Amino acid sequence: MKKDKLNFVNLEAIRNILTLRYDPHGPKFLPKLRWEDFIEYNGISQLVSPLLEGVIKRIVQTKVPRKIGIGISGGIDSTIVLSILRKCFPTQEINTFCITFGEDDKEAEDAEYVAETYATNHRHIVVENPFVDLEKQIRIVDEPRWNLYPYYLFEQASKDCDLLLTGDGGDELFGGYVFRYQYVLQQKTEPLVRRYLEAHNRDWVDDQEELFNFAFDWNDIYNLLNPFFDNPLPILGKVFLADYNGKLLYDFSKTNNAFSKHFHIEMVAPMLEPEILHIATHIPYNLKYDEKNNIGKVILRQILLENSGYKPAIKAKIGWGMDTVWMWNKHGRDMCMELFDSARFIELGIVNKNWIPKGIRKADEHDPRYINKLLGLLALEIWLRVKGL
Repeated sequence: MKKDKLNFVNLEAIRNILTLRYDPHGPKFLPKLRWEDFIEYNGISQLVSPLLEGVIKRIVQTKVPRKIGIGISGGIDSTIVLSILRKCFPTQEINTFCITFGEDDKEAEDAEYVAETYATNHRHIVVENPFVDLEKQIRIVDEPRWNLYPYYLFEQASKDCDLLLTGDGGDELFGGYVFRYQYVLQQKTEPLVRRYLEAHNRDWVDDQEELFNFAFDWNDIYNLLNPFFDNPLPILGKVFLADYNGKLLYDFSKTNNAFSKHFHIEMVAPMLEPEILHIATHIPYNLKYDEKNNIGKVILRQILLENSGYKPAIKAKIGWGMDTVWMWNKHGRDMCMELFDSARFIELGIVNKNWIPKGIRKADEHDPRYINKLLGLLALEIWLRVKGL
């Protein structure tokens, strides 16, 4: 019976999700890009501002929404969409939402400032325990992933908005992951694909090989990513290529499209519209990331300054997320202990049961990497039960 049920489990997909946070297979909602798409073109950056305005005007004039929703954190991506929207449509009714989790409300004050600056109807929603809705989220997305908190934005916006605009793509196209760029450029680990994975070390753990009850080889993971690094682009170009063709395609975009469909609310990401996508990839990298000062999104910051967005323009990247240590102590640990007591992923031979006590011990020491991994296993366990496996 165990073998029969395992035939319905894609072990490669589970391995990828628990190592990369996504599986680079299956449906995608954006075009996959080649290294040639990321060649730098001098002078193209001056097109970003007028094209963004044109795209946002086209979206609103075509869809004629009654109310537009935007999730904001006080950061650059969502604020720039909001600022241009307000500039082009001074009387448009706009609802903004700031979602925070538990006691972590560091984004709320900045979001309220942005909402006041651009005259929106603003709501701050506090989600005390996101794990309560995890099974529902997994059913919608149909993948064993736990980082599905955009669910709450779509749920709120769907109540009285008929269009949701997002800042998706800002990080991947305009240079938001400064901590990763800095690491990859300064470290000397070879091959470069390994250095790239080390810069994403919260997606996996040092004893990843011991986690699975089936053969795990890092070379299989390298082979998935090697095409993005085997090309003549500069190092930063390779990183941008890998970032776009990774989490953006198979995690963020896929997740948001699933929630958009489920809640029956149309979603558009202006920065991922064809016009912006085409020029953003070709912007010279020094206009995306200032290596000397470790500052990203140089172009977007300039545009925000031109649109009364001084405070978000100088803000360092934080973005939506949750304090995983607090969530582990408050809710995650108890839920994991309850479900792992008779875990399907152990009975099916997917996960090594001897790894679990070590993982919990490390999580209790507040190691965020092991907390993330245990939450990933929690999502896997829920997914297996949802599937009846």
